[in-house]
Amino acid sequence: MHPRRPLTMPRDKAQVDVCHPFPLTNQAGFQVVLAALDCLRPYLPVSLPLYRRLQFGRFFEDTSCIITNLRRDDIRGSPHSSWTEAQNGRDDVLSRPWFMAFVDRSCRPETEAWVFGTWEAEPDGLARGEKQNREAERLMRGLVDAVKRLPVLPSMHEAAAEIKNEERVDSVGNSPNEYAAHSDDPNIMLWGAIHERTMHILHRMGVIATQYKASAMPNHTFVFDVAETPTPPPLPKGLIWGELHPQHFALVRSRTQIPRQDRTMIDLPSLAIYPSKSPSVAPIAWAFVGLDGSLTTLHVEPEWRGRGLAKAVTTKLFRECMDGFWEAQIRTKFAHGFVQVGNEASARVCKSLGGRSNWECYWLRIDLGKVEESSRQCPGAQWDHSCSFVKEMEYD
Repeated sequence: MHPRRPLTMPRDKAQVDVCHPFPLTNQAGFQVVLAALDCLRPYLPVSLPLYRRLQFGRFFEDTSCIITNLRRDDIRGSPHSSWTEAQNGRDDVLSRPWFMAFVDRSCRPETEAWVFGTWEAEPDGLARGEKQNREAERLMRGLVDAVKRLPVLPSMHEAAAEIKNEERVDSVGNSPNEYAAHSDDPNIMLWGAIHERTMHILHRMGVIATQYKASAMPNHTFVFDVAETPTPPPLPKGLIWGELHPQHFALVRSRTQIPRQDRTMIDLPSLAIYPSKSPSVAPIAWAFVGLDGSLTTLHVEPEWRGRGLAKAVTTKLFRECMDGFWEAQIRTKFAHGFVQVGNEASARVCKSLGGRSNWECYWLRIDLGKVEESSRQCPGAQWDHSCSFVKEMEYD
């Protein structure tokens, strides 16, 4: 990436923002991630999904990038105003919203983008004016336009097609086929953990693909203070703790409608319960720490339910498998998990462990084929063509 002259935040509020892409697979990318975390940290826990995704790493050359309207110098050292300060008269945060997104177009059928916008962190009851709403929508138009300009690469998941023709349904009636129905269309992207406020913006823009049954399903976002979760109870006699191994991935996939891929599962921290020490015995309960740090694929086999195993797996996973996420400058050890609205059993487990859900989020199928039409109706932020990373992606 070519160095650019120092830039400061524009004072002219009518000036068009620029979407800046930052590749993440070199030393400069590492510094960008650290700076991005500095920007996101004051907005925890609302920014938690993107924050944890950047902490997790697992970035791939030529495909993983951050896109934001913040400039390099803004990311590196801009002061952060709190919403309390804004209410005391410092309204710069309200008048200058920003967004940040992690994007990797090689991950389908899994999540290809996580997004955070500062408007998501406004406290309840703080009314946004029409001007602020237009600004947030303009920034999102700039983001979807920027994403459309990225090259579409083959999926890293060679076995993605194996999920076809599976008709098992989950608690809200969706099958694996429906969750992966978008994977063959390069114009359709899966954006994950999208805050309800940003979802409404994207809906107004008309870029959400509504033809998929599994699209736009609401999820509770449960946030936990790990220090306040109960101590994991001892397992019933005969059961032992362990981890999941590649030979168990087919079993995991058979118990969920989400198209989990081997290449991802092998990189995720996991925890499992086994009925014996025999290496040939299958696990009876398990969960992963997801790429965004969330409780993922929690499952207990039906014949073992009602014994507190789901709570035991969750609390032990939070306490013992997430050490790499904790930071000295953050006193609260935040963990989180997503539960589809309507899945009352999982919601009860989260609530019993102290989880609080203050907003809903969505896994959205974004139709990039609608972006040009949407941008004509209301132009968004502009794409930064000065970056060599963009030039390489567009013209190599």
